[in-house]
Amino acid sequence: MKENVHKSSPPKRATLEDVAKAAGVGPMTVSRTINGHPYVAEETAKRVRAAIRQLDYRPNHAARMLTGQLSRSIGLIVPDLADPFFSVVSHAVQETARESGYLVWLAASNDDLSIEAAQVEQMTHHPVDGILLVPVDSRDRYLKAVATGTTPVVTIDRYIEVASTDSVEVENRAGARMAVEHLIGHGRRRIACVATNSHLRTIKERIAGYEECLREARLPRAKVLQLSSLAEAKTTMAALFNSGNRPDALFTTNNASTIWVIETFREMNIEAGKDVALVGFDDVDFYTLIRPPITSVRQPAAELGRMSARLLLQRIKGDSASSSVRTVLPVSLVIRESCGCERKE
Repeated sequence: MKENVHKSSPPKRATLEDVAKAAGVGPMTVSRTINGHPYVAEETAKRVRAAIRQLDYRPNHAARMLTGQLSRSIGLIVPDLADPFFSVVSHAVQETARESGYLVWLAASNDDLSIEAAQVEQMTHHPVDGILLVPVDSRDRYLKAVATGTTPVVTIDRYIEVASTDSVEVENRAGARMAVEHLIGHGRRRIACVATNSHLRTIKERIAGYEECLREARLPRAKVLQLSSLAEAKTTMAALFNSGNRPDALFTTNNASTIWVIETFREMNIEAGKDVALVGFDDVDFYTLIRPPITSVRQPAAELGRMSARLLLQRIKGDSASSSVRTVLPVSLVIRESCGCERKE
């Protein structure tokens, strides 16, 4: 016997008229408040904002587009502005947006989910026309509401795993395989992996590529050092290099882990390329200034920024397909000397 399950209909989305009624003002006053019109009295604006919060009102993007009320601005939220990778991405986003007459509101989440959620909320309610997001946690449930809201969202570097949006990322697993296969080609057999932020899907993919290579080459079992600080890197690597199972090569999963390894090597008087081979994932300009220069997997950071901004602008203008678009860009291996290769004049 089948049980009849009553499905309640989803709650009705609040309209601009609902907000006006709750605040005791006309719809035009609500619209002016949302768009920052200077002729709305502060006391009136406070009542309107309170009604917006109470009713969880979200301005309808399609309606704003039809009435020409787009702000011609987009939001960009990255984990860390000091990270060279995200600074390149941010610059490319700003240049692409500027060429189309858009301003970019830039924010850093500091890898804190609560900060990110608050930034998304602020950008949605003080409306930008769309949001570019590098999610702190691609699986967090709050992202479902973000993805299905009226403000278009495109993710960079990490796609949302709990919902469907446009995304632009790179070949993380293939890039890791490039790095490890190069080390194996040098005859290295005891290859360890140094990882930070190993909870991120991008890093998981890079670790998976590393592990696949070792299995296929029938090399000793993978050794993954999951680190959270420079101090921990120094302690853990000192123990590893003083053990009877000292590695002859390291694969580092991002530029933070590469820098920690370089600093640790300096303290331990270990020379990359001679005492141990090193290949990192992420290529930054100053790697050419280090001795020896660092061999690394280069991500097309500028193209990530440009393509994600173009995708978002297409969504804002209604020019793109109805289904979400997931774009994966290729990476390349930049060979220098830290892996053991000869210097090229």
